[in-house]
Amino acid sequence: MHAAQEREVSSAAPLPGGAPVMPLPIIAMASFRRLMAREGHSVDLARMCVDRQYAFDCLAQAHSSAEERLRQSALALFATYDRNAAAGLTH
Repeated sequence: MHAAQEREVSSAAPLPGGAPVMPLPIIAMASFRRLMAREGHSVDLARMCVDRQYAFDCLAQAHSSAEERLRQSALALFATYDRNAAAGLTH
């Protein structure tokens, strides 16, 4: 993993209540988009950042793929959305 990726994955900004908010990992999201494109699906990354339902639909579609890397990518991104939802932040 590159240093920039490590910073992106490990950085979390605390909310006033102390809950960590994970920034959406743009490098992981770009990789997710490429993997989805290989499966014949287009993904709008900007929309994934603001439309939680759209993001979850994309992640669910990826999770049903036969491609292991795509499923793992979807799980990792879902975990970020899930942490942010627990902190009260919506994307």
